[in-house]
Amino acid sequence: MPGKRTGPSLPLLLAVAAAIVAVLAFLPNILELFLPRFRVLYQTELLIYGMTFAIAALGFNLLLGYTGLLSFGHSAYFGAGAYTVAFIVRDLHVQSMELCILGGLLSSLVIAALFGYVCVRHTRIFFGILTLALSQVLWSLAYKFFWVTGGTDGISVPRTGLTLLGGLIDFKGSGAYQRFISAYYYYVLALFVLAVSIMWVIVHSPFGKALQAIRDNEVRAGFVGIRVRRYRWIAFIISGLFTGVAGALWVPLNGLTTPDILYWPFSGEIVFMTVLGGFRTFTGPIIGALAFNYLKVIAVGSSHYWQLVLGLVLVFLVMVLPSGIIGVFPQPPPWLSRAAASVRGFVSAFVALLLLPLVFEGVLRASVYLGAPEEAVAVVTVLGSLASLVSLFLLLVLVYLRGVAIGHRWIAVLPALAAVAAAGSARAFGLALPTVLVPIAICILCLVLGSILRSAKPIEQGS
Repeated sequence: MPGKRTGPSLPLLLAVAAAIVAVLAFLPNILELFLPRFRVLYQTELLIYGMTFAIAALGFNLLLGYTGLLSFGHSAYFGAGAYTVAFIVRDLHVQSMELCILGGLLSSLVIAALFGYVCVRHTRIFFGILTLALSQVLWSLAYKFFWVTGGTDGISVPRTGLTLLGGLIDFKGSGAYQRFISAYYYYVLALFVLAVSIMWVIVHSPFGKALQAIRDNEVRAGFVGIRVRRYRWIAFIISGLFTGVAGALWVPLNGLTTPDILYWPFSGEIVFMTVLGGFRTFTGPIIGALAFNYLKVIAVGSSHYWQLVLGLVLVFLVMVLPSGIIGVFPQPPPWLSRAAASVRGFVSAFVALLLLPLVFEGVLRASVYLGAPEEAVAVVTVLGSLASLVSLFLLLVLVYLRGVAIGHRWIAVLPALAAVAAAGSARAFGLALPTVLVPIAICILCLVLGSILRSAKPIEQGS
């Protein structure tokens, strides 16, 4: 007898995916209703970066989340795709973006196949060190052979010399930047949807289930006939291909290819994206890439010590939310499960999470009063804003867990709808409400929901 399906049905998943794609397709038009033209272009450009990094994180997660291999050298395949596009444009004078992506695919395929053949013979820390060492070889080559790669100056890839869809769309003449951002957004969105669809098929195919079996128990997987090393090698190649495509798409947007994208900190950023979203979930790397992109932009724009902000976020993530943003729903930490299991715990968590932003506000005011350096004040300001967002997110998770306990997961949608309604009403009536009122109102709504919804059974931590 076939086993009972435990996940959402395929029609429901397709409907949700279609709705998300529709929102992304109309998002630039929606932003134009609220923002000036130049800010719409800037936000659209950030979304393009986010989708590009999401493709790379998806490829990386095939190794980490589904195969159980932690790579510290995925910058090699991102850089391979990027440098191949730069060489094709500079030396071969090719203008078609499709040919550039094809070249990036081929180069990342060759490098991933060679590196993977060496790396998959080992596991755990030995695998990670090997991937790191091999990626640093490529970085050294790009850095030392400056007469070929341009060294630290890099290779310029002007977007005005590229075409999309076989030459149907070009970016010459006036307004090239605006036309490029508008057209390239939908170009990357189409490839992003294609990449997500392909990865979904891969991880839910027998091949993907075999990778998960290898991740869970390599010995047993070998006993049932799975050729472990070959499966890992194929997964390594597919992962490198996805990351190489992301690098090829990144080049026209950035306009310059330098050895920095081959250096090990960029590999760390890809790991950060995946862990931030949740590497044991399919959508986690996507959300993590988008969140990390905005987080880095805000941190870099606020202080010279932006690495400190990212480091503190990573420490908080590992200690408080080890399962990531998306992973916290199926795998809540024990303290969240305990807090959502009773009204007393729910109220205590609410008070603690609501006080956290107030503490940062107090520290900020004290820093200003004591004449602290502007850089320190900027760091505290960013951390305070992040604390507010995290507090609100954790409250929504608590409401969701309470809804799970009584069999109504949709309860968590109510605070989100309340936020949209409050923002829309304020916009429609021209109300200049303080931004702090909406989070407080949502927090109060979460408290009310958590207090009146009685759990029918104890909330257990997800497996």
